[in-house]
Amino acid sequence: MSRPSLLAGPLPGDPVFGRSMAELQAAMAAGSLSAEDLVRGYLARIAAHDQSGPALNAVLALNGRALDEAAARDAQRKRGAVLGPLHGIPILFKDNIDTAGMPTTAGSLALAQRRPPRDADVVRRLREAGAIVLGKTTLHELACGITNVSSLSGRTRNAYDAERVPGGSSGGSAVAVASSFAAAAIGSDTSGSIRIPAAFNQVWGLRPTAGRCSTAGVVPLSPTLDTVGPMARSLVDLAVLWAAMTGPAGAEESARRAGGAWRVGTLDALFGAGDAEREVSGHARAALARWQAHGARIQPAALALDDAQLAAANITGYEFRDALAHCLRDAGLPVRSLADILEGAHPHPEVAALLRERDALRDPDGSGREAVLGRMQAIRGQVLAALEHGALDLLAYPSVRGAPVLLGEPQRGGNGLLAAVTGLPALSVPIGFTNSGIPVGLELLGPAGSEELLLRAAQRFELCAAG
Repeated sequence: MSRPSLLAGPLPGDPVFGRSMAELQAAMAAGSLSAEDLVRGYLARIAAHDQSGPALNAVLALNGRALDEAAARDAQRKRGAVLGPLHGIPILFKDNIDTAGMPTTAGSLALAQRRPPRDADVVRRLREAGAIVLGKTTLHELACGITNVSSLSGRTRNAYDAERVPGGSSGGSAVAVASSFAAAAIGSDTSGSIRIPAAFNQVWGLRPTAGRCSTAGVVPLSPTLDTVGPMARSLVDLAVLWAAMTGPAGAEESARRAGGAWRVGTLDALFGAGDAEREVSGHARAALARWQAHGARIQPAALALDDAQLAAANITGYEFRDALAHCLRDAGLPVRSLADILEGAHPHPEVAALLRERDALRDPDGSGREAVLGRMQAIRGQVLAALEHGALDLLAYPSVRGAPVLLGEPQRGGNGLLAAVTGLPALSVPIGFTNSGIPVGLELLGPAGSEELLLRAAQRFELCAAG
């Protein structure tokens, strides 16, 4: 890989490229831009770079009422009825998140006609905060993979290298954010689906604590592990979006970590040892060393984990088939189960084998699932004990150990399972490219409910990296 640059550059007179939510809000407040201008600006960028030019293929569907929604927000602003920091801001949503009036397909040709009657909870919350639903982003089919290929949309391309994968399954959201196709986006994360593409496309991505945000209205992969989370070009924008999703932090969370040096534990087992992995690991360790030079205490965490243990604690296979059937039961579609989808030869060939494997898994007495739950709890206990015994604020390791592969090749999943099986929050921080051009994310993981702490730690880290 050569050292890359963003494929979707600014258009002539581009009013939205690379601009933060605060900049957009200031322009609307000053009257130099309107919400309708923002929608038109993003639509022009999508037409130029997603459907033409590099043909990134990150946006699956556009909201035909987006300009009407923008006009309504502009009218509210003129009346002095601004709803908040998202007022008039266009947002994209991963297409496994229900949006009333639009298809929600999970990237599956079999679900192409699925039209949910109401918004998912996260969509409702952001609409109430003033956001405009601009459209839906591509994803790996049924969220079952990390290269972002599907029977409905085909392949999505990396925002920096059109020959490489963007990561997944929220790859469309990550590419769209990096390419300024919207101010920000919402993805879902079961075992790395926000954080992997965030790293590969150099954006910020947050997986919340399990249960912190409702997944009502999200096509399920694993109800135990599924989360929804924000993706943005800057930490400030991510924090604004997170606050709109959840409301203000409670007093206890706001008071946490009031001062002193940040105490960060590294997980050596999650720093890779292969050729490309060593390059990524070296880049991540160099970033941590810069933080340490500015006062952070970086030390190895006393935690012995390996990939096999994490894989054995992944409950997805025991939940997906039945959860999907429940979702499809009243959808009014010809398919009502994973078996129906497979029998209709609907899935993309690169997805079909995993879907067949998950359809075949049987656990009649529930003992297999219970055993996995036990392993999940054991690993969670080990992680929390390591944080406590080391007096650590958080853990740090690469979001993904290696490089994004060429289109059509299998991608190694990286380190997403640790936060997933423990139910703990994790933030992927974009830390640039290695000398050969590999995009790297640094993942920060904290105790349950510590999302705001992770954001503050990342703010300090960003300041140190800039210095």
